[in-house]
Amino acid sequence: MSGTFPHSNLPVSHRLLRGGWRGGALAVLLLAGCGKQETKPEADVLAKGAGWTIRPEDFRHWWTTRPGPTDSPQARTEVLDRLVERASLAQAARQAGMDRDPETATQIESLLIARLQEQQLKPLLDAVNISDEELRAAYEAGRDTTLQKPAAVKLAVLWFNTRGQAPLEARYRPRLEQIRAQVAAAAEPFPIPDGFGPLAVGNTEHKSSRLIGGDLGWLDDAPGSDPWRNAVLEAAAALQQPGELSAVTATKEGLFLVRLTERRASRAPSFDEARPRLAQTLLEKRRRDIEAEFTRNILSAAQVQRFDDKLPALAPLPPAAATTPARPARPELPTPPR
Repeated sequence: MSGTFPHSNLPVSHRLLRGGWRGGALAVLLLAGCGKQETKPEADVLAKGAGWTIRPEDFRHWWTTRPGPTDSPQARTEVLDRLVERASLAQAARQAGMDRDPETATQIESLLIARLQEQQLKPLLDAVNISDEELRAAYEAGRDTTLQKPAAVKLAVLWFNTRGQAPLEARYRPRLEQIRAQVAAAAEPFPIPDGFGPLAVGNTEHKSSRLIGGDLGWLDDAPGSDPWRNAVLEAAAALQQPGELSAVTATKEGLFLVRLTERRASRAPSFDEARPRLAQTLLEKRRRDIEAEFTRNILSAAQVQRFDDKLPALAPLPPAAATTPARPARPELPTPPR
């Protein structure tokens, strides 16, 4: 077999399509190598099916190009899984006559699979249609649960990083108490949508909100995993009317003064509001199911024979390719400086 090893965390169709960039030279290896008809079983076969065989040299080539963990029994098994999938799908394409097309015959295994999917899978995916009845049934099932829009609050905050230390709290508390009294006594110069207005510039250490009146935007009104965000919500818990101010609150996360600018109750969306999201969700699920069944059917008909017991003997194997570090998850709220 030849090609590049697909990323194991992608759907089968996408993993397989990525193998097509090696070019025409590998096409000859495809048609004369792992994809050829085997007339006599070899002693060092790792897996075989109807018309294909996977040998140690195939396995070693793919191992060097795969992303993933260091050597382990599970990693070896997963590589063989991928090779079996590719070989089985490629053979199904050959049985459909695609390898007799002169243009296709010059391409590698991934292109054969892409052609198979274009001709046999894509029409099934294109034919998927979500009816109004299905949408309405999904809406009724999730209206008061998964589709429910959570209660939310829009807040402005002034914050000092006192780190739970009494001297720092004593230093900054008078400043926030003075601002609180100023805003409470004369609301007109401090419109509710503006939060703390220009007072935030020199009276908060929360960098991302200091130039916009301390505005944090909309927050789901429920505790999360960020302790700083939870401290803000706790300080605002008693605020009901836009413009209300919290007490100056000290926690281990710092010293807070919070102003409520808007509150939004939890509610169920209308059918028209939920319809685009529901349609996309149901369509994607239906297509994933069809694609998975398509692959299962091909594997079922491929007469796969595996020899996993030979995997441990393939030592030592070349080192794995370097992987790209995963992008960190987006935080719930800009984390304040410490």
